[in-house]
Amino acid sequence: MATGQQQVMPRQRSRAVSQWSPRNEVQRIFDDFFRDFRDLASWSPQSVLGLTAGFPAVEMIEEKDKYMVKIDAPGLEKDDIRISITDNTLHVRGEVRQEEEREDRSYIYNERFYGAFSRDIPLPSAVNSDQVRAMVKNGVLTIDLPKSKEAMPKEIKVESQK
Repeated sequence: MATGQQQVMPRQRSRAVSQWSPRNEVQRIFDDFFRDFRDLASWSPQSVLGLTAGFPAVEMIEEKDKYMVKIDAPGLEKDDIRISITDNTLHVRGEVRQEEEREDRSYIYNERFYGAFSRDIPLPSAVNSDQVRAMVKNGVLTIDLPKSKEAMPKEIKVESQK
């Protein structure tokens, strides 16, 4: 080696880089995805598909003097539903009951949800809880929530100064 020249050492390949392959990457992705699903005994079709998180479906409408909440409630009767209000939150609880099981039939397909549900819906402002009305008709629960006097829009008269 001539004077003034440096000796160049061969680069060593990183172990992590040398073990990477598309197959290993796909396996790692699957392992990460299924890591949280090891306890198969606790699975239900509804929880796996995430159907219970937003069940039943809710919409809220604001009118001048009230809020109106509509909730999908197919198959529910008035005695299956409990409604309460605390701290500007509407609580709706209920249970969809499964038909009586019979030995002479078996399900081929069953995507329907059965069991208890609850939804806590934050209200934008205070309501007059003494005047709340709820009605279930054609599979839709409608709840009328009259706004409290404090929540009602107030018109302020502008005066002129003389």
